[in-house]
Amino acid sequence: MPAPSFWTSLPPVAHTAAWMILCGIFFSIMSVLIRIGSAELPATTMIVARNGIAFLCLAPFLFRRGLKVVRAPRPFFLMWLGAIQVLSNVGWFLALKVVPIADATAISFLTTIITPVLAIFFLREPPRPVRFMALAAGLVGAVVIIRPGFQQISPEILMLLSNAVIYAGFALIIRSASRDHSSETIVFYTLASALPLAIAIAIPDLAWPSLWGWGILLGIGFCAGLGQITATLGYGSGETSLVMAFDFLKLPIAAAISILLLGEAPDRWTWIGAAVIFAAAWLMVRNETRTK
Repeated sequence: MPAPSFWTSLPPVAHTAAWMILCGIFFSIMSVLIRIGSAELPATTMIVARNGIAFLCLAPFLFRRGLKVVRAPRPFFLMWLGAIQVLSNVGWFLALKVVPIADATAISFLTTIITPVLAIFFLREPPRPVRFMALAAGLVGAVVIIRPGFQQISPEILMLLSNAVIYAGFALIIRSASRDHSSETIVFYTLASALPLAIAIAIPDLAWPSLWGWGILLGIGFCAGLGQITATLGYGSGETSLVMAFDFLKLPIAAAISILLLGEAPDRWTWIGAAVIFAAAWLMVRNETRTK
């Protein structure tokens, strides 16, 4: 089906902005649903929905070229992505029970800074000083948000910090896999390997959800699937530095949705810390783009 004429007439920057805004909305709603659902549903059950229903949502996108999506030079290597995604999901879902959604979103920006630093050691990329400077600035931003000494550092905050490192590893595997796999194949193997593992860890806490619980699970899965699609389209529609600029919109979107649905407003330290993290990430990405 061809795109509407009004859409094709828009400049590329408008496409990037639209996809990233939609991505922020879908993932923010998913986070709110996780918070609401945690009162009734085990985190592991919600993780099954996040991967299983998202897989169903993405199936038309993944299989639009037939079974070519299944062909992979390194299928077992790609399966690591599923294990890392489930591990990341566990940290994120457990943390969102208590950590304000805007704070969690701000801390997640650390992944963009950590990934290039890890690439120096695992992908043998050149050790550019700007990467270490960005990492130091990003950690300062995280400290501003967490404020150790002024408030207790909870296990959930530590989960989010660990999650930023785990997801950086996820990004490195995708970067390596992208050399000889399509984005559809990578997503397929990620979800296909994540779902059985998610089901396995959910079995000990397995219980039949209420009608309300089913609604929450469906919402989480659909938002995850739509968020993945819009993120893929957004990252493929513009330069990395441009996408990064619009990716920061996730924070005000998450804050607005949290205020509307949960009555949860971020404090000024969250905004200040997030601005420091984003500035460090954006300047690093900008520098890396120019260097290439």
